[in-house]
Amino acid sequence: MTSTAAGIAGNFTAPSHRGSVVRFINSYTLPLLLVAVFTVSAISTPDFATFANVRAILINTSIVGIIAVAMTAITISGNFFSLGIASSTVLAGTVFLAVSGLTGSALAGLGAAVVLSVALGILQGLIVGAGLNPVITTLAVGSVIYGLVAITTKGAVVTAGSVDVAWLATWNFLGIPLPVYIFVLFTAVAWFLTEHTLIGRNIHLLGANRATARNSGISPQATTIWAFIAFGVGLGVAGALNASQLHQMQANDLAGLTMDVIAAVLVGGTAVSGGEGSPTRSALGALLIVALGNIMLLHGLDAGWRVFLVGGIVVVLVVVLHVLRKVSTR
Repeated sequence: MTSTAAGIAGNFTAPSHRGSVVRFINSYTLPLLLVAVFTVSAISTPDFATFANVRAILINTSIVGIIAVAMTAITISGNFFSLGIASSTVLAGTVFLAVSGLTGSALAGLGAAVVLSVALGILQGLIVGAGLNPVITTLAVGSVIYGLVAITTKGAVVTAGSVDVAWLATWNFLGIPLPVYIFVLFTAVAWFLTEHTLIGRNIHLLGANRATARNSGISPQATTIWAFIAFGVGLGVAGALNASQLHQMQANDLAGLTMDVIAAVLVGGTAVSGGEGSPTRSALGALLIVALGNIMLLHGLDAGWRVFLVGGIVVVLVVVLHVLRKVSTR
């Protein structure tokens, strides 16, 4: 009897221990990879470790990262991704510049960009929450937005005129510009809302098992709308910050932004099927994507090679994280 009990205990202990080890690897793979990439690049890549270059990486990460963090809630809720990221961000930036120019206030422009982006988020949340395919919905809305911006601006460059909007991008503390601090704050708020509030738990449960969530009294439509509202806030903020950096906006801008954001969320380990993910990991995923592109740029690789190599790295990381997730659930 004793040996049998010991054998049973051993059977339970071994998988439990293995699962805890795999979960540890799954949680720390991305941070460790980031440390490795930055260490190797600092040694092997000229100018990578300079303050100016690290600052540039952080600035670029802030735009991709804010949107990736905001979109994480959509993916966790089981609604995949938005394919209208680039056009929505351009719209937010265009509205920011136009309203800033009309009112003479960058803050008024920022508010208008966020309000419009949230309104569009609510609209998409209503459609997706009603049962329509999120990929088709966001792709269609993105196409409509692109057409709207192109028609209203006639393809021209939009600016804020003589109004100073650059301070949103240039104000700095300890040499680090404001967008980076906004990115960090946005990530912290998103993490708290996702992990420590009722709506955050509802988003996780909806993505993990829609039927169970519905039986538990959770409204799939209301929860989906909340996820898209968070996404809208991120788009509005990121669009305004990007426009303040560029001092202008045009309908064809930000062509590669959608794929960078999706890659950041995937590399961050958010499950495409929903139910699992973290805004902080999406933020780290954005940092990795931007850093890899920066390294390749410093080595003189052209845009085609950079896209090809970053895409390949994303595929490998996603496969590894998927395997680790599967093993940890055994």
